Amino acid sequence: MEAKDFQALVEQLGELTAGQRDALVEAIKRKSSVKDAVALIETRFAAAPRCGHCRSEKVATWAKSNPLTRYKCSACGKTFNALTGTPLARLQRRDAWLRYAQALADGVSLRKAAKRCRIALDTAFRWRHRFLKSAKDRKATSVGGIVEADETYLGARGEPGARGRTLCAKSLVAGAVESRGDRAGSLRLAHVPAASQAELGPFVRGAIDQAEATVKTDAWGGYGDLAAHGARHRPVVQGVPARAAQILPWAHTVFSNLKAWIWGTFHGVSTKHLHRYLMEFVYRFNRRALEDDLFFYVLRRAAHGEPIPYHRLVAEATE
Repeated sequence: MEAKDFQALVEQLGELTAGQRDALVEAIKRKSSVKDAVALIETRFAAAPRCGHCRSEKVATWAKSNPLTRYKCSACGKTFNALTGTPLARLQRRDAWLRYAQALADGVSLRKAAKRCRIALDTAFRWRHRFLKSAKDRKATSVGGIVEADETYLGARGEPGARGRTLCAKSLVAGAVESRGDRAGSLRLAHVPAASQAELGPFVRGAIDQAEATVKTDAWGGYGDLAAHGARHRPVVQGVPARAAQILPWAHTVFSNLKAWIWGTFHGVSTKHLHRYLMEFVYRFNRRALEDDLFFYVLRRAAHGEPIPYHRLVAEATE
């Protein structure tokens, strides 16, 4: 399915009323037929029909059929219905696509999503990374105010660790999260190769709104050049390790939730694709107050992503 075709579907779904969207989500959760979605699209389309071929509004009812009304365009002379020009017109896996979007919004694992949608595990893997790539490609919002910046390690349990910031077999993840007193604000995460000024400095400066943000970190030297590059920097000497969570409470909370999500849902992820899982976590975290609409956010983001063939996905180099 081409991205431009899926975009047409998303635009129609996104313009449904709140009541219609709720009905659609409920129908998908009940594993109902995609006919429920088609009926809702027809209801919206009938209010302001437009030619699916030339987009002209000069149309008239041509024939009544079950379940869709057919129209004729005065401009191009062609007939069409509410699905013309959308992937639902010819898409063979309509139910699977919509249910997979709901499975991703629900945060289930690959195997559970594949079982729910009755698709192959390889297909579920490829679809998931198309959705995740869409979230990654979206321009992230800068974080402002008091921003806690820190790093953590992700890796298989049982792998050896190291003292300080030395990498062994684990992956280093840098984070910047807004501290709003009793709650966290927006979040940015990135997979970085080292805890050095050359890696941490550009990440933090790219994540923050330098005109509005004050960056709070521990006294690690990797953040030492932030002030020299124009950022307001407030380093705090950690002292004993037990103080780390007191100095940067929201950064540690985010890292704890990230690890619980990765281990609880996926039982670990590959380094090659870690950047996409980080973007999914950020995408969910920054929309945690809009959980009921996450299904439609997922559809809209997927619409902007290009298809990812399986052979290309498994051969993809680590970013």
